[in-house]
Amino acid sequence: METDPFDTRPGEETAATGGFVGRHEETRRLREALRTGRSLTVVRGQAGTGTSRLVDEVLAEREFAEWTHLRGTCPTTGPDTTRAPEPGTHPGGHDTTAVPLGPVTDALATLPYRPGLPARPLPPVTGVLGLVVPELADRLPRPPAAADDPEVRRGLLPRAIRALLALLGDTVLILEDVHHADPATVALLHLLADSMPARLRLVVTEDTAPGLPVLGVRAQGGTRLHEVSLYPWTPQETDDCVRRWLGDHRPVRADERRHLAALVHELSGGLPGAAGALLEDAGELLRADGPGAPRPRTDALLTAVRETAVPLRLRRELARRCAPLTEDARRIVAAAAVLGRPAPLDLLAHVADLAPERADAAVDACLRQSVLRTEGPCPAFRNPLDRRAALAGIPGPRLARLSLRAARALHRCGDGPTPLTDLARLYTAAGRVRDGLRCLVAAADRAAATGDYATATSLYTRAVAEDPRAQGRIRTAAKLARTAQLARAGEDVVAAVRTVLDEDDPPPRLRGEIRLHLSVVLRNQSGGALDSLNEVARAIPDLEACDPQIAARAMAVAAIPSLQGWPVARHRAWLDRAETLAGQVADPVARAAIAANRATALMLLGDPRAWPAADILRGPAGSAMEAAHHARGLTNLAHASSALGHGTRARDFLDRAVDGLADSSSPYLEGLVQTGRLVLAWHAGQWHDLYAAADRTTRDYREIPDLTAEAMLVRGLTALHVLGDVPRARRDLAEAAATTRYDTGFILTASAAATARVHLEAGRPGQAGDAVEEVLHRLERTGGWVWAAEVLPVAVEALHGSGRGSRARRLVDDFAAGIADRDAPAPRVALAVCRALLARAADRPDEAVGLLADAETRWRQLGRPLDAARAAEARGRCLLDLYGESAAGGVQDVVEAYRRLGARWDVARCRRLLRSHAIVTTHRRGRIGYGDQLSPREQEVAHLVVQGRANRDIAESLVLSTRTVEHHVARIMRKLNATSRAGIALTGWREEAGPGPGER
Repeated sequence: METDPFDTRPGEETAATGGFVGRHEETRRLREALRTGRSLTVVRGQAGTGTSRLVDEVLAEREFAEWTHLRGTCPTTGPDTTRAPEPGTHPGGHDTTAVPLGPVTDALATLPYRPGLPARPLPPVTGVLGLVVPELADRLPRPPAAADDPEVRRGLLPRAIRALLALLGDTVLILEDVHHADPATVALLHLLADSMPARLRLVVTEDTAPGLPVLGVRAQGGTRLHEVSLYPWTPQETDDCVRRWLGDHRPVRADERRHLAALVHELSGGLPGAAGALLEDAGELLRADGPGAPRPRTDALLTAVRETAVPLRLRRELARRCAPLTEDARRIVAAAAVLGRPAPLDLLAHVADLAPERADAAVDACLRQSVLRTEGPCPAFRNPLDRRAALAGIPGPRLARLSLRAARALHRCGDGPTPLTDLARLYTAAGRVRDGLRCLVAAADRAAATGDYATATSLYTRAVAEDPRAQGRIRTAAKLARTAQLARAGEDVVAAVRTVLDEDDPPPRLRGEIRLHLSVVLRNQSGGALDSLNEVARAIPDLEACDPQIAARAMAVAAIPSLQGWPVARHRAWLDRAETLAGQVADPVARAAIAANRATALMLLGDPRAWPAADILRGPAGSAMEAAHHARGLTNLAHASSALGHGTRARDFLDRAVDGLADSSSPYLEGLVQTGRLVLAWHAGQWHDLYAAADRTTRDYREIPDLTAEAMLVRGLTALHVLGDVPRARRDLAEAAATTRYDTGFILTASAAATARVHLEAGRPGQAGDAVEEVLHRLERTGGWVWAAEVLPVAVEALHGSGRGSRARRLVDDFAAGIADRDAPAPRVALAVCRALLARAADRPDEAVGLLADAETRWRQLGRPLDAARAAEARGRCLLDLYGESAAGGVQDVVEAYRRLGARWDVARCRRLLRSHAIVTTHRRGRIGYGDQLSPREQEVAHLVVQGRANRDIAESLVLSTRTVEHHVARIMRKLNATSRAGIALTGWREEAGPGPGER
């Protein structure tokens, strides 16, 4: 049976075109119950968990397609009296005006006409059904004369129903919402359970809401009783639904999908029906864009899902559940919607203006109707969508009155901290905008004071957007810009602050302070180096005229150099000016900020004064903000000192920063620690699981450009050297360089250097030179030669290889002059490597060998095994040129060094070097013959072919010529009897000798 995934019963929808998600065990259990013969199966779950959908999915299977399916629903037939049931009523509290056996007779009315059904003549008692099911009258015997008496007819109906069901063959009778069943239907269920026809399966669905009656039927006489319980989706099941739904619309990255799934799960409470309706409306938005529309940004999609109106289907479903409620219960629903949080009964009663005993009965009614659920002792809505739907149904004037009443009640509550964000919302809804803003800003102040900078930034941004007064916006914008430095600040934060600066005319002191803090946000997260520096330069004149303390802080910010910023001489000038004002700074937070910036600037410049400046940050902090600035300075020092070659000290800085962040929550600083550890692990050759760690960090901090760029760079470097995946590496390296905003010496240089090495190994020195040219221009323009250690050696190779040796020599001279008085051990060793490469190019191999041997030793002392192996490889190349095959042992030692590191791509490069000198290493027992089995090299090639990689990509990854790869592919196809490249995968081939590139 084909079903439209949206064409489901109220409350039973699943997720749009996401299909039937999860429920594997429940499906199996229901299927097995139907297979066991006569049985009663109770499918339980709260409204919206998909009980009807589960039954539909199983019965749609081919195995049950030829059975007779009969379905009826027990309706809610009267208002919930919220009183104990009167004699003669069903225990659910509904009146008995429902048609007796109505759900069963409705089901029988749908009995399809089939020749030969039923298989045997019908007994006379079945004729009574013709009186209550006119659709069957022409297929049934004449009713007995005594059936004209209503009492007799009522007594005969259960027997007639059982007799008819017994003659229909394999039949499934589905009765939905049996908790609303009338007494006659309940009695029939007892009769059928006691004497079930042999080929009948009875399936009932039941709501698990508190206070509803439970079907107390015992199975006897060979009838088996089965129970299947459904629960809301887990976050993983919601994610699976969203993944399928996105597959039918627009593709997004896995991390973006997870964010969307988390939002859908939060809003729907894990109820498949709510999730399905929410995604259906989102699907309508996407379809409205047309098939050729560009893929929407994920943040826009998240905003659309978060702010969309409650889907019509969910509003109708909530209205259906609310219909039987009394006025008292409806007032409880309105009070719960206004409060917007789980609330104790006395608070709900106060807002609803009900006496406690009446409120208690009303809450029970809401629970029975699945309008509310219990969250501990406090009733609450099942999910935010239900709450929004209920809130939308409250008229404006009443909403304002209830909101003010709720705000005053919350003020009087003495349990725990005052719920300021709830008060802000309630006062605003009551029309008390100023009181609402006061609570909102107070909530942000409290979050900032406790170190929760992400929450504070979000609340301040809201306050700036909602405040109608310019003076209020200015004051809050100053707090926002200050706090956003330590959180994830998106474009909305920058836009809010810029609007205040451009339109509200802040006084000079505040204008300068806001610009100062905005410059830090732009540098770290949302803008670029020059944007940031120009902003702080605009701030300084205002600050100098009004507040020398803040001016000194601004100058310390301007002193922090960048490969994308001003010439370093200009940064040094700002640093000197800041030191002239340092004695006037009395505020401890400002002193901490200046100390962090000063130490960062000195370390980035390679100035020996950085070490005593760093010691200041090790001292105790008097407040959370001071501690945050100390932690920021320590993480900055870790990154800067790592780039200069001080790996051990960099680790110490990070450890101390982590200690300082223990009592605060700063996503930016936490991310800065993570990327710092990634870079240190890369330099130290600690590559186990480094690709996966870099990938996680890239996804976790995608809103913060420099953190994303640095993690993406490490991911690209490991993709190249560890996985040997050149195309993937080049994509990551290029994107990292394009993403960084305020690179301080590693991202642009390392990305350009790795890209150039790929070109050099492929025999493209001209393209290698082009790959480093932009970075070289930045180094020349800024004079930031202390950041050149990653790129200068490979730049020298590329320039010499493309006939630009004179430029290479000039760059090395500038490099030497730029680091002459700097505390920069890594650049000094890189300078030695550059001089060795120049000596080799000038045909002075002995000099080159000596310099490279010294460089290898010094790299190892700095804890950089990859750089040491590169120096040894360069030395081996010189020795091969001098002595030929007799020098092969040195290169083979380098191969082993790369192998220990796990540097697959570098191992392949050195093997190619040996082959180019006609040096072939063989096993002591002779060359291994593999026969019809793939050799290890052929397995590597086959692995990449199965991934869909082209021969040129495979050649780059394995450092082979394209012709050699073609020969390997031909041999693989012959050994596997494959007629094409695609046929290699179809042979069922799997690697036998370990993982291929990208999996080790």
